[in-house]
Amino acid sequence: MNKEQIYVAFRKKAESNDKYFNFGKYGIIEDTLAYFGLSSKEFKGTSSWVHEDNLKTLHDFMLNEATDEQLGIIYQIATGQEKLPEMNPVLPSSGKVFVSMPMNKEKYDCVDQIRNGTKAAIELTGNKAYYVDLDAHNGNISDKIIEEIRNCKFLIADFTCQNTGVYFEVGYAKGIGKTVIYTCRQDDFANIHFDIKQIQFVVWTDETALKQKLREQIQKSGLAVNN
Repeated sequence: MNKEQIYVAFRKKAESNDKYFNFGKYGIIEDTLAYFGLSSKEFKGTSSWVHEDNLKTLHDFMLNEATDEQLGIIYQIATGQEKLPEMNPVLPSSGKVFVSMPMNKEKYDCVDQIRNGTKAAIELTGNKAYYVDLDAHNGNISDKIIEEIRNCKFLIADFTCQNTGVYFEVGYAKGIGKTVIYTCRQDDFANIHFDIKQIQFVVWTDETALKQKLREQIQKSGLAVNN
């Protein structure tokens, strides 16, 4: 994926609206930065100068941090194929880490290991874990899952026991440009579907290993609130 071509396409889109780029304030550049959790410069001075600074922030993000899914969203915005995915930034779930995992203790022996290990790792990095089965709600569970993924900070997916719901949730998260960290217990890693086996996984043996390795991966990914 040619990052510079995507950036040029996005820049052309922003600059094509003279009223916005030269005289206006918040618009396509600022909306895109906000969606990816990036800060815009305050409007002190001419609008075009501020937009230039904000474009630089977006450019740096595209070159150094953006995933292929995030670059794809930027390209689709630039070419008018898609608007930014909707999200509700005031929901209680905003900023939380969605943990996708098997949840049936009667069927799976890994539930407590995953929940305890991920929760400890997430909290040690200053983030807050979210588990949909622990959240009381009265609506459609599928709609609830989609809403929470759309508004989460990032997603951790544990593929131990090959739960099909985890595959679905990861696919949706990646499709809207969310960062996903993949984990799996070592004795089940051989069963990971070949389509995703080439992705970097946090492979763990027990709850303590999951906590330590996942904490390191969150920090290395620049997603920790603290060190």
